[in-house]
Amino acid sequence: MIYLRPHHGLCIQHFIGKGYSDDFISNMKNIINILEDSSNPKITLVSGVDDICSFCPNNKNNSCLSGQKPDYYDMACLELCGLNFGDTIYWKDFKKKIQASIFKTNKLKEVCINCEWLDICENLPKRV
Repeated sequence: MIYLRPHHGLCIQHFIGKGYSDDFISNMKNIINILEDSSNPKITLVSGVDDICSFCPNNKNNSCLSGQKPDYYDMACLELCGLNFGDTIYWKDFKKKIQASIFKTNKLKEVCINCEWLDICENLPKRV
């Protein structure tokens, strides 16, 4: 079981090997490999820190120093995908919901408003 903040489903699909630190990047690659190279694992959508946050420099004592920004991203992602915190879903189903509800409808900029990584995501080929 992988624990994910809902908005990290967006980040995973736009990840190009950049991040906060080498440890963060390595952890992100590992999680992506588990999600993409395995037999479609289940994920649980969580509020607050998740498996990706474990190597983030903004994670202090299991609390995100980025304030309410990531909380907003999570809520927007959940709302658009019709999901809730605590839901357990197969990775590929979650990925499809994100693609249909956010990427194909061009809602990424609405969800990720003021994200420091948004420029990278907007300049990648569309994920559909």
